[in-house]
Amino acid sequence: MAARKTPGLQAFRKSRAFRTGVLARRLHLGLSAVVDRRLHEEGLDLTRPQALALMALVEQPGSSNAELARRNGVSPQTMHQILLRLERDGLVERRPHPRLKRVQALEATPHAVELVTRGSAVAQAAIERALRVLGAAEQEQLIALLERCAAALPSAGPPVLE
Repeated sequence: MAARKTPGLQAFRKSRAFRTGVLARRLHLGLSAVVDRRLHEEGLDLTRPQALALMALVEQPGSSNAELARRNGVSPQTMHQILLRLERDGLVERRPHPRLKRVQALEATPHAVELVTRGSAVAQAAIERALRVLGAAEQEQLIALLERCAAALPSAGPPVLE
């Protein structure tokens, strides 16, 4: 079958816009793979959604299922399933919400806090190792440029860098 002539598509594939999107996604996927591998090697076998939920609970104890779902950009039903597994594994506890009778407040257990602390150190080291092809000033410049681009976009929702 002969290749179809599509000058508009070819021009798009060569554009800065296309290359930027592809490279941003490749960087995200590559860093995620590096972090996941290092976490697994360290015996920290939480899924990314589980780890994000635990990080949120460590930082904001007493959050509800709905709050965690919004913060992590998933449906309440998905977050409920994540929390059931974390609760089963002894990493999350439910308590009555202090103000809302029909809502459960969730808290990370001390073991979960320890896992999140260890995991964040492992993740940081893995990302820093992957980015050492850039000098410190170049890394800061990359961060500043990405922040400017992200700020110009409509909010895609959490996770938020704080």
